[in-house]
Amino acid sequence: MGNQASKVLATSNKKKTHSKTKQQRRSSSFIVSQGNYDWLDQDPHNNENMALDAAVSAAVALQQQKKQNTSLSQSVPASATPVMNNTRRKSISEFFARRKQSLVSLHPTIVEEDMKEFDRLQRQHYLLKSTRKGNTWAPIESPKIIVEAGTGNGIWALEMANQYTESQVLGIDLKPPVFQHGNPTNLRYNQTNLNESWPMNDNSVDFIFQRNMYLHIQKDQWPKILEEMFRVLKPGGYIELIESDLWHHNPGPVQQAFQQFFKDQCKLLDLDLEISSSLTGTIEEKGFLDVEKRILDIPIGEWPTEPELKQYGFINKEIQKALLKNKKGTYVPKWGISPADYDLAVSEVLEEYEEFKSFSRFNCWIARKPTNETL
Repeated sequence: MGNQASKVLATSNKKKTHSKTKQQRRSSSFIVSQGNYDWLDQDPHNNENMALDAAVSAAVALQQQKKQNTSLSQSVPASATPVMNNTRRKSISEFFARRKQSLVSLHPTIVEEDMKEFDRLQRQHYLLKSTRKGNTWAPIESPKIIVEAGTGNGIWALEMANQYTESQVLGIDLKPPVFQHGNPTNLRYNQTNLNESWPMNDNSVDFIFQRNMYLHIQKDQWPKILEEMFRVLKPGGYIELIESDLWHHNPGPVQQAFQQFFKDQCKLLDLDLEISSSLTGTIEEKGFLDVEKRILDIPIGEWPTEPELKQYGFINKEIQKALLKNKKGTYVPKWGISPADYDLAVSEVLEEYEEFKSFSRFNCWIARKPTNETL
């Protein structure tokens, strides 16, 4: 893999001296996939970005005030005031920076690596929540018991506990969070191996949510996990699963090298490379009804012309950049390249996101356990 990476990097360096041929190479050597962005029209208020606004509203106000004060002191005309888009981006960074400082001060035992991943997952959560116009798509109304399988940093469970104050929310994970801001009384976490029996009775849960578990569940473990979901779910209850494709669409040459290495590692770990197409059948085989699959494509970068997609693309690119940086300690020794070469490769990938119009695809499955009348 190291030789392949070196060749890609060498080709990438040559590419910089022939920038005029970039578009020709892309159109002749790569098949460009058109993403599905119909989800933009699912909400008549799609320009409001409600979830993301809620997450950073305080920081936005603070940043705007700072800009206004600066403009007044320097007598800058109104036409020269920075656009909201740039202010918004800076406010998002400020929001997570303050969040990080708060968490570290409260829990000094948190290591820097964990904090970086925590920050990335927070950004991804708000991106998905904003594009999906909420935390769920399943038609739940007044669930009494909500379970998040693989809760991770617990942000989804926390927000559901705050939204459904009459519900009991349980997050289960091998390494559940040891703390949570606000500490709502209807939220708790439990250390659970999803591949073993879950700590709840049959027919006891109204709604089960799970996302981003494709790297933690082997191919032959999916049927068992779905069986547990079916067992604990009440008749008529819903599951909602979200898994991204294992690779980005419209990759450039350097990005392809990253993705091929990632695919090889997934094969060694016996992960399901075709989870996006295989999971529907497995859900149906385990007895669930009304299985619905939705696709959510999110740009990587600011290449879209539609303003909302451009904003989402900016955030998604920052998430992918953080992921590549967080994985540096894994890729460098595996590839046998220098840290400097790795940094160069990451820089090239970030450029390719824009040049090749790359996007991430998230697959969402919603299904219902039969009621006694439909059994």
